[in-house]
Amino acid sequence: MKKILPILGTLLFLTPFQTSFAAPQKIDGIAAIVNSEAILESDIETRFRIIRERVPNGIYNADIRRQILTSMIDEYVQSNYANRAGIRVSPADVDRAILSVASKMRTDLVGFKQALQQQGIEYNRYRTQIENEILMTNIKRQVIKERITITDLEIDDFLNSPESLAQSKDEVHLRHLLVRSKDTVKAEEKIKEIASVIQTEEDFIRLAISQSDGSAAVQGGDLGWRPTNELPSLFVRALSTGYGPFYGPIQSNAGFHLLWVVDKRVSDVELQKQTKARHILIKPNAIRSVSQAQEFAENLYRRLEKGEDFATLAKEYSEDEGSALKGGDLDWVAPGAMVPPFEQTMNQTFVGRFSRPFRTNFGWHIVQVDGRRSADVSDKVKKENAERALIAQKQDLVLSNWLDELKSQAFIDIK
Repeated sequence: MKKILPILGTLLFLTPFQTSFAAPQKIDGIAAIVNSEAILESDIETRFRIIRERVPNGIYNADIRRQILTSMIDEYVQSNYANRAGIRVSPADVDRAILSVASKMRTDLVGFKQALQQQGIEYNRYRTQIENEILMTNIKRQVIKERITITDLEIDDFLNSPESLAQSKDEVHLRHLLVRSKDTVKAEEKIKEIASVIQTEEDFIRLAISQSDGSAAVQGGDLGWRPTNELPSLFVRALSTGYGPFYGPIQSNAGFHLLWVVDKRVSDVELQKQTKARHILIKPNAIRSVSQAQEFAENLYRRLEKGEDFATLAKEYSEDEGSALKGGDLDWVAPGAMVPPFEQTMNQTFVGRFSRPFRTNFGWHIVQVDGRRSADVSDKVKKENAERALIAQKQDLVLSNWLDELKSQAFIDIK
């Protein structure tokens, strides 16, 4: 059976059920109460089945249960915040996300539901999980926007810093272990005790699962690949010593940290290849099926073949609000800026030509390529990249403090 792929940076994997975890049974026990909502033992076990592949060794035990419960409590308080703030996820966004996963599995919605059923996962529960993942992303994006401001002086300082100049292309695959410092003395004692017994990556994984307060604890602290200049500056300074693969303890306002470097890589691409493109987007909707949207796009393609102006048709018919009024103009498109099917078709289209209609999770597109260039990133893009890196450096601490605020205001009863 094919794996069910992630749809978001944080979205979870589904894998075939194996003998390391017993078949699901109905359990009525309450694991915790958050405000007026109950988290059941069966909810925790269902979540484990969804994330099983991300769990080192894929074995359910008391430490994994505790980390999953902690994560679910965090989600509940964030969901309550979203309700108060009026943040919602549209059913259409959830539909697109699920269809994207199904498409990557090369199946349709019916086949996808069957795959879930074979793994003991109810479709409605999975759909709720997808909705929660999207909601969590939207909430955090809003909190970051509200609480982090980057000044022009910070951007200029960053662009002239060794981190920006020397490490702008470096990436590192990290594992992370955090001990929060509500009591600094006890937290420091605990982190030193943990650090003293770590000799291998396996030790780090085991202790991250059992001891870490970090968001990736259930995955053995795995943060995946991160651009070096988007890490907190404390981490960058520690990693620059080159003593690895084990670093720490490192103290921050959030607590004490340990890092394990799994791997490093440096991009040797000096010039960025960019494509000048415009497109027409036709979306399926409540009164237009996918096949009808395709037929409409094919009709526009035939009109283009007869010589009608691309920009004129884009202004009249394209349903991409961001580009339609500009005749479908997307300006210069950098690698990775578009979803893979769009980028692949754009890259295969010759300059001065337009593609046949093709489908992405947004709808049916026709793309026209107006030019290509290989150029140094402009000052504007450099500043945008610097701002993004500075936000990334600050966001973990900001989100951690925000979550602590929410939890302090909530009623949480762990049974």
